[in-house]
Amino acid sequence: MVLLVLGGGLLVRGKIKTEIQSQRIAQTDTGITDNETAAQKKFIAKMAKPAVRVYRQNGQVLPSIVIAQAILESSWGTSGLFQQANNPFGVKGAYEGKSKSFWTNEYVNGKKISVRANFRDYPNLTAAILDHDALLKRSYFKQTVTDYKTAATLLQNNGYATDPSYAKKLTNLIATYNLNDYDT
Repeated sequence: MVLLVLGGGLLVRGKIKTEIQSQRIAQTDTGITDNETAAQKKFIAKMAKPAVRVYRQNGQVLPSIVIAQAILESSWGTSGLFQQANNPFGVKGAYEGKSKSFWTNEYVNGKKISVRANFRDYPNLTAAILDHDALLKRSYFKQTVTDYKTAATLLQNNGYATDPSYAKKLTNLIATYNLNDYDT
């Protein structure tokens, strides 16, 4: 690969890359791949520790599913819902009587629309994961699921999300970031 520095960007294979893309290219020299930035590694670790602990305790929802849903639903922990309500999963309703209202995208008859909805407001991340675990076991997984592909398909087929590509997005995240390593 040929790298030329051009005033704030890099010329890579004949294309000028932005500063963010340049940082990603530079990160490969530090052991962080294009697929995983330092912030992403930090977010995965933040989610993995309680996800694995809850899975060992309850044996219900695979850590890979918990982490992938958190990545997808909270945009790597950058969403207002995550930052203001400790809600990495986009779980609607109230938790112990507490909720916060946010705009969200939904799919109705295959069409994407924006609506305002109330979401559960958790005191901390562990409470969110425990509640998510109980919700999935009660409403979406009628049996113990030990394969992340099956779990993702069940979530989509049983109505967890309205996005018609939800299962595919989860399984792609799990495969890309090797999240299934946390399942064992």
